[in-house]
Amino acid sequence: MTQQTSTPAVQSLGLQLAITLVASAVVLPFSTAASLAVLLGGAIASAGNLLVVALVFRRYRAAEPGGLATRMMGAEVARLVLVAVGFGLVFVNVKDPAVLVLFGSFLVVHLLPVWWMHRVSDQAMKR
Repeated sequence: MTQQTSTPAVQSLGLQLAITLVASAVVLPFSTAASLAVLLGGAIASAGNLLVVALVFRRYRAAEPGGLATRMMGAEVARLVLVAVGFGLVFVNVKDPAVLVLFGSFLVVHLLPVWWMHRVSDQAMKR
């Protein structure tokens, strides 16, 4: 993995971690249950994306584009399994989870870095 190809992925994961921790800290004074839900939803999203980054951005040869496509599809399936297991563990182990907050934080943490990277890329193209 070269530094140039890993930098956006690492930045995205760092942004996800920051969003999770800041949102959980902001919500904590109002509700510990909601804060825990934010933390768990963000952690599930971040773990899934970390798995995809680890599986897709490992070393590969450019002469084998089919191998990269296969790894990308496999990584998405692995992410779906990890997310399903993560939510399953939350529902089994957390009494009365704040479901809307849990799913909302998952979606925000999962999608906000995509929007951010698109915005950064768009600004770079205008220069």
